[in-house]
Amino acid sequence: MQLKLTHQLTRNPLAIVIAAVLVSPTWAQQQQPDTDKTVSDRIEIVYKRSSVMSEITEDSQKLMAMPGTNGDPLQAAFALPGVVAAGGASGSPAVRGSSPEDNLFEIDFMPAGYLFHDFGTSIFNKHLIQDFQLHSAGYGSSYSGATGAVFDVTLRTPKHQPIQTTIDLSLFNSGIFVEGQISENSAFYFSARKSMLSYFFKEGEELEDDDGELTGITINDPFDDSDYQGKWVWDVNSNNMLSVSFTGARDSAGANFNQRSELALKSPEYLGDAIFNRKFDSQSIIWDHFGNGIQIKMGVGVLNNKERLELGKTAATNDSIFIDEINKQISYKARVNYKLSQSHHLLLDAAYYDVTSEYNYDLFHEVCTDIDPDCDVNKGPRIQDSNVIDNDSQFVALSDIWDINSQLQAEIGVQWQHNQYTDESFILPRLALSYFVTENSIITAKYGGYNRQQDIDTILPKLGNPELKSQTAQHATLGFEQHLADEWSWSIESYYKTMDDLPLALAQSEPDADLFYSNDVEGKAYGVDLLINKNITDDWYGWLSLSYSKSERTNLRNNHTIDYYADTPLVVNMVLNYQINERWNAGINFTARSGQPYTPIIGIIENPDYDDRYLPVYGEAFSERFDVNHRLDVRVERKTDFFGLDAMLVFEVMNVYGQENVSYIDLDYQNISSADTLLLKEEEDDFGIRPSIGFSFTF
Repeated sequence: MQLKLTHQLTRNPLAIVIAAVLVSPTWAQQQQPDTDKTVSDRIEIVYKRSSVMSEITEDSQKLMAMPGTNGDPLQAAFALPGVVAAGGASGSPAVRGSSPEDNLFEIDFMPAGYLFHDFGTSIFNKHLIQDFQLHSAGYGSSYSGATGAVFDVTLRTPKHQPIQTTIDLSLFNSGIFVEGQISENSAFYFSARKSMLSYFFKEGEELEDDDGELTGITINDPFDDSDYQGKWVWDVNSNNMLSVSFTGARDSAGANFNQRSELALKSPEYLGDAIFNRKFDSQSIIWDHFGNGIQIKMGVGVLNNKERLELGKTAATNDSIFIDEINKQISYKARVNYKLSQSHHLLLDAAYYDVTSEYNYDLFHEVCTDIDPDCDVNKGPRIQDSNVIDNDSQFVALSDIWDINSQLQAEIGVQWQHNQYTDESFILPRLALSYFVTENSIITAKYGGYNRQQDIDTILPKLGNPELKSQTAQHATLGFEQHLADEWSWSIESYYKTMDDLPLALAQSEPDADLFYSNDVEGKAYGVDLLINKNITDDWYGWLSLSYSKSERTNLRNNHTIDYYADTPLVVNMVLNYQINERWNAGINFTARSGQPYTPIIGIIENPDYDDRYLPVYGEAFSERFDVNHRLDVRVERKTDFFGLDAMLVFEVMNVYGQENVSYIDLDYQNISSADTLLLKEEEDDFGIRPSIGFSFTF
């Protein structure tokens, strides 16, 4: 949850993560020897079930080596078709016209709190991610509680090898990774990482802007993040495998906003100290069974998640604006894959999420949503409350994967899903058809219905309307994919999405304004994604993606349609990687996209609550666009030796030519002295040229 407290301080939405899919391993077959013949030699093949998932896939390796990501394959998702960073380079992913909050993240079948640190990197060590799949639209019945995209991450199993340790050092993040065999049938790994950003700032230091002027922001607690993961896998026998996992992450920052700061000039209520902390810890145990024609996966996970945001704390009053959130969740999940016949596979999914959420807050009541541009100037009365809610949910889904003939396959599914807090149940159909034109080309068509509960700040008592219905969406896609010679392939997919029962923030002039929100917004998104890909041959690989899209939201009370704030009509991504020789590897990543919409400021008014303070007057919502956003990243790797140990040097430069991408426009509060002169200030994307060097070695 992210209650709307200030857009200036926390513009990245908190992703709440839920867990993963069953990946079917290859089964070995054994033949009995002919007892009538003399056998002089016997070859015995011994394998471990977990070893199937211990190697990183080729696609994940490509994402991990992509320039501009510091080896983070999840961060590389922004170079995939249809994905944009909503609100700037470090924003959360918005996929095919949906909100970032509409996405679902699944990690190894169990929830993981959140996936991305606030500075943009993922919480996972690059050595852990076995595979990463993005389901942009029209996904199957195994996924629940999302109306946008599904980010499906599979962490690999530990390798059965002598214990090895890898040390990673870079300007922005450093960590340790330990992996190895404990016994003949069990192995483990453990990872711990910490951000280096805290060493770039000193406690008590006042930050300067690009012109060397003091900003009025003093560092109390330098920004810091850390994470850890661990997994132990036991191959019980050839048919059963047990996995025990734990993971966690933490983000924190503290600063003082004095009278010169933009935040305090705009909102004097926030003058003083600001504190931000969030963290989660989770543990899970998963059992996998592989039988004759049946696979079963069952798991139990525990997740504890805490977040606190505090503003305007002073020694004199100790009367701060704050939000405290605590979530405790126990997840029970099961999946059964059963081969009913030669042409039918049944897939059964079931899950129950036992969630208790506690919210404590003291804040200004801002009634607004992501289609309202003036949340920061329309503060309501200050309110305080504490809520403990039972936010359980559950779903059951069944799909039949039917091979109709040698060329046509259908997946027909249905899902029942229930939200306990809102007491709603949904029956959601899912359908996919695949037609194999040739052995190298395929046409696909998909359709599905989806839903998710509203953001919590729109349905809590006092803050929102507990009677709001959940959001729903319908996805339809049509695509074609073809594999060519020399590892070339291309695909094109069109999509059309509708979104219903989105929240509308009710103005004071509305007759039902006391409800705060209603289900009177609908959305529409459509577009086409083209991907041209070349796998590794002749020492190089790469891909080019081109996306055209449109995303709109309509206020049903006045029938007014606007561009969605994440609407990005054209996105181009080009990635090239070349293996120069055995030791040297180099790559480039070029990204260009249409400027995202913003709401122009057309005037200034005096702040009615504070003398000599001013507020913006906004024009039509999201009616103008920033200039085209583009940047080029370069990465060079060199394998080397470090006192006889295998080592790697990584040189990386992000935004090589120093492109200034504007992502935010507001009043120039520090220089405005009257309401007669309109002074605006542009803020660039999160960085200019940013070089980095990394070094890792294994022993």
